[in-house]
Amino acid sequence: MLNILLALYLLFVFPALNVWRSLRPKSNKPRPLLLRYWSMSWHVLVLLGILWVGSWQAGYTLREIGFDLPLSSVGTWGLAFAVLLLCGLSLVVNIIERRKTPLARAENERKLLDSSFPWPLTGAETLAFVVSMSLTSAGWEILYRGFILLLLTPSTGLPIAIAASALAYGIGHGYKNPKQLIASIVSAFVFTIAYALTHSLWWLIVIHAGLSLISVPVVFRARQRRETEIAHAV
Repeated sequence: MLNILLALYLLFVFPALNVWRSLRPKSNKPRPLLLRYWSMSWHVLVLLGILWVGSWQAGYTLREIGFDLPLSSVGTWGLAFAVLLLCGLSLVVNIIERRKTPLARAENERKLLDSSFPWPLTGAETLAFVVSMSLTSAGWEILYRGFILLLLTPSTGLPIAIAASALAYGIGHGYKNPKQLIASIVSAFVFTIAYALTHSLWWLIVIHAGLSLISVPVVFRARQRRETEIAHAV
């Protein structure tokens, strides 16, 4: 029963709440970054706790939820692909950054630093950011890929389970504009299908968390250049 309630929350309540929140007027009151990181993490930690109890009641194993240990051959290849992908993306980002004109680079850095995303400022905040992003990335992969597909597939079939998981998770990112919503749903389908094909979460967690974490050095370089420019202007 607990697993069914958790699935109903993930498939219906969570997406609806996030869409509603995204459409509400945003508060301009600043919050400490460490508090924002905690607010990003506590929700998924609670849901993982509920899943742990439900899995114990249902007799689910870690392998059934997607943690294949020892790694299967397909899981090993997936993990290798994830590492190569992130290294390649980091290299491409650095090359593009170096090839931009100073004016274009300054404009992109201004948009990056002035965005509402809570980029870390200090060493402590960077550590908290890395921990928060790793926890939340792993948590959502476990909940929406490992758990939802495990629960739904026996009764609905794999295609419907994939569609339900991907739509719920994509919509759960909230609504900013049609382009963002479509991108969120498409990426959710890609990740869910990738899990269905490999039944291994390790490489998906690495990609999910890494896509956010590889941006941190870019942000620090942009902030350092801005501070240097301000110092020279003074």
